[in-house]
Amino acid sequence: MRHATLKVDGGDRIGALRGFLSQLLSSEFVQAVLVPKPLADGDGVVQSLITDPQELSDTLPIAPTMPVQSAQILSELTRTPVEGRIAAVLKPCEFRGAVELSKFLQVNLENVLTIGVDCLGTYSVTDYAQMSAEERASAVLGLAEGTPESKTTAIREACQMCRHPSSNGADVCVGLLGASADSIPLMLGDRFADQLADALSLELLDGEPSGRTAAIDTLVAQRTDRRKELLDSFAAETGNLDALVQTLSTCIGCHNCMTVCPICYCKECVFDSAVFEHRPDQFLSWAKRKGVLRVPTDTLMFHLTRLSHMGTSCVGCGLCESACPSDIPVSSLFSLIGGKLQETFEYVPGEDATVDPPVASFKEEELVEIAPNE
Repeated sequence: MRHATLKVDGGDRIGALRGFLSQLLSSEFVQAVLVPKPLADGDGVVQSLITDPQELSDTLPIAPTMPVQSAQILSELTRTPVEGRIAAVLKPCEFRGAVELSKFLQVNLENVLTIGVDCLGTYSVTDYAQMSAEERASAVLGLAEGTPESKTTAIREACQMCRHPSSNGADVCVGLLGASADSIPLMLGDRFADQLADALSLELLDGEPSGRTAAIDTLVAQRTDRRKELLDSFAAETGNLDALVQTLSTCIGCHNCMTVCPICYCKECVFDSAVFEHRPDQFLSWAKRKGVLRVPTDTLMFHLTRLSHMGTSCVGCGLCESACPSDIPVSSLFSLIGGKLQETFEYVPGEDATVDPPVASFKEEELVEIAPNE
């Protein structure tokens, strides 16, 4: 591993990262930067594609909220070849989502400089909008300094149980965890390390920065305990089919969870096709046979199908739950079932670009227990 040091003046980590991104543009190492930027009224953040270095002055590389999943944006930006290179500032779940989509040929990372920022969690869009300006500033500072939760608002549950706070494998990994007050380590992947050193006059060092591994291990242990607590509680509430049906009973069939999910990439979903455009007489027939028919129909099938299709590739960003107007714990469901699937297949989505996802590979005797010879 190679790493360089980004100097921090006066404890301004956000300013140091803005300066780094500005250098990337000014040196023409990249032609555009995809990075979170506050809305005009300050009550929200949106990913923005920036080509003018001056427009980076108010960006938030360490954004305290995540309204969209940037892996989806990269899919839009790279589905056909474009001239120039794009630097994309990504949270760990966004980076892993982009890597996972690249395996399904939905993202092309060839001309993308991935910049993974250590993430200690994000607030829901609604919670962030309701914060005062002082609370928002405190939230940004807290994330930058490693103290994610404000005094009044908790980070999203998906973030509370995330076991991947670092974007290991990104072209540039911004090492906030374990960093000192006056510098930020930049871990550089082999693909662009030498070019970045030349373009930005960086001194490359060998090995991993001291204190980083211990800081990551401590946070992961805390998040693992919290994950077990939350998922054990959820499993107790949905331990049988009737309980699961009850949990999903308020689904209105809006498909918001599918729309925001980076792994649900199909251009045409069967649930948006004629297959599920039932005739009026079918509804009446089903109602007559059962005596009662829940409307809208097929909501349970929708969620179970999504689980079976992409449970092994779920990166746990939790935006599915954030987008649900009925507050259904969709993220907890995917974390519980998808997590077990991933453990069964010994697969971590987005961790290694060279490992095929389980749904894209075939093994004749996979998951088959073969009795030992007598």
